[in-house]
Amino acid sequence: MKRKFALGFLSILAVITSVIFINSASAEKNSAQLLSTTIVISQAYGGGGGTTGTYMFDYVELKNISASSQSLNGLSLMYGSATGQFGSSAGNIFALPNVTLNPGQYYLVQLSTAGTGGTAFPVTADAVTTNLSMSGTNGKVALTNGLAPNSCGATATPCALPNAQIIDLVAWGTANNAEGGASTNGGASLTATQGNVRKTNGCTETDNNNADFDIITAPVPRNTATTAAPCGGPVAPTQHVVDFDGNGKTDFAIVRNTGGGPTGQMTWFIGLNGPGTTLGSAWGSNGDAFVPVDYDGDNKTDIAVWRSGAPTVAAFYILQSQTNTLRIDTFGQTGDDPSVVDDYDGDGKADVAVYRSGANSGDPSTWYFRGSLSNPSGNVTYVPWGQNGDFPAPGDYDGDGKADYVIQRNTGGGQARFWMLQTTAGFNSIVFGTPTDFIVPGDYDGDGKTDIAVARGSAGQYNWYVLPSSTGVVSGTPAAIFGASATDFLAQGDYDGDGKTDFAVWRSSATPGASAFWVLGSTSGAASIPFGQLNDYPVANYNRH
Repeated sequence: MKRKFALGFLSILAVITSVIFINSASAEKNSAQLLSTTIVISQAYGGGGGTTGTYMFDYVELKNISASSQSLNGLSLMYGSATGQFGSSAGNIFALPNVTLNPGQYYLVQLSTAGTGGTAFPVTADAVTTNLSMSGTNGKVALTNGLAPNSCGATATPCALPNAQIIDLVAWGTANNAEGGASTNGGASLTATQGNVRKTNGCTETDNNNADFDIITAPVPRNTATTAAPCGGPVAPTQHVVDFDGNGKTDFAIVRNTGGGPTGQMTWFIGLNGPGTTLGSAWGSNGDAFVPVDYDGDNKTDIAVWRSGAPTVAAFYILQSQTNTLRIDTFGQTGDDPSVVDDYDGDGKADVAVYRSGANSGDPSTWYFRGSLSNPSGNVTYVPWGQNGDFPAPGDYDGDGKADYVIQRNTGGGQARFWMLQTTAGFNSIVFGTPTDFIVPGDYDGDGKTDIAVARGSAGQYNWYVLPSSTGVVSGTPAAIFGASATDFLAQGDYDGDGKTDFAVWRSSATPGASAFWVLGSTSGAASIPFGQLNDYPVANYNRH
């Protein structure tokens, strides 16, 4: 018997938007590189703070150009005049907050005091300081390790590059100490309406400022909510990773009926993987389906439930992490499967979606979703795919950034076939696994495409079988034997943050402190992480059929 998203024993009486910080530990520190291979300065604008600028404030925009998550913890911005040192005074230094950027993600820092000219930024700054009042015409700014003022940068004492303290820098106009010895704009001064914008969406990096940056009039800053633009290399799909803080690692998360009874209040307990912080949120009641994905496009999983009701009143209740506000989307009807929520239009935001099985044997099934990009007017898209008795298995199998329509079907003779309607690669089908296998899709080979995968109980253990999209080779032997099939909940995810899905389960125990996540990391190896208690439910299991 399949565990049909394993949540029938849980439910939600009322959606409550309280978030409680329970305990915390120090965050992991980023080990920055000498050269700009991780975080770069993707924009620098110094025309704010005056009377003629495009914007009221100066700003620096950062970008993660690597293929893995990168932390800003322990890093700083340091400004220097055209001929002065970097960080020559406390007002020329700003310590960045403990934030992790996903591959291709931007981060916007508002600088200086407000000018009397110009307008507000078109997006909200991720960090704000009155430090670093930069020159709009000639200046330089560096991304550095630590807060200690740099002892170089002035004309008489230039910084030798590469420099152990400097991760990246950009010099504009007549400023000295540029990367490659060439400041932006060919060494000519900028105006208050111009900014330095790194080419190819912030990805160009040749260690030559003049070659790497365009000079743009009225540049447009980007923040963490802007759709990420990865700079090449494999990047794992962003949905279904249960990553509540956006650091690229699956978090340890369970839900618990704290209200008691069949309509008890549910509380989410989330152990952030990396910082060590545990937080709790009362959200939903027994009977609701748990559907956590990134609905607002900030690269963080949102706490969310779907509540069935009369045929026209089923709805998603979403706690949007970007604004910490409640969003209610009326969608679907009783009997629908909401575990198919995913990004079907490729805008970086999960779309509310349900799978409606055919009423009778052989009747066609239908996928319904409302995309924010493809349907700006709020219309619903429906795609007939599958039939009564099939199990849906959405994911980005062709790597185009859009979720595909995929089902698992019993083809008889003890075999199952996956039927795939892909948005770019088109139609495909493949015999894989047995009809009683659990579907556990993920990006196990780290090529940015969802792989077909199943977990099968055998001799009291889970045998994991994976069809890697990078090779297309079907193996008759398990990719891993991991977990106890009689007791464990499947909870695969990217727990070590290397861009590859890891084999994982959550095991409940009546012994206090013994309930735990068991993870077989593709990079980190095997580990057990105590979390939760008897009768909890791991939210990473919500879309396993």
